[in-house]
Amino acid sequence: MTTKTLDAKGRVTLGLRFAGQTVIIDDSNPTCITIRPVVMIPADEAWLYKNQTALGLVRQGLDDARCGNFAEASPDVDGDLDWLNDVAE
Repeated sequence: MTTKTLDAKGRVTLGLRFAGQTVIIDDSNPTCITIRPVVMIPADEAWLYKNQTALGLVRQGLDDARCGNFAEASPDVDGDLDWLNDVAE
């Protein structure tokens, strides 16, 4: 535990250990302030961390790429898009 004194503007420094980090400051309790380091995730990417199946597939793909395990054949983009010919405009 460390004792710190706030400056004239009510600021306190946490030290170099916390430099550059994003934190959440919970001051809802008037006798206790909690500061927690956090990692921010853009809202349009947060779905991935809520979908364990998709997250597992992404992690597996990253592991495969890291180990050099790639598909033998290139994707068949034209074949994959064939279904678009049947879609009404």
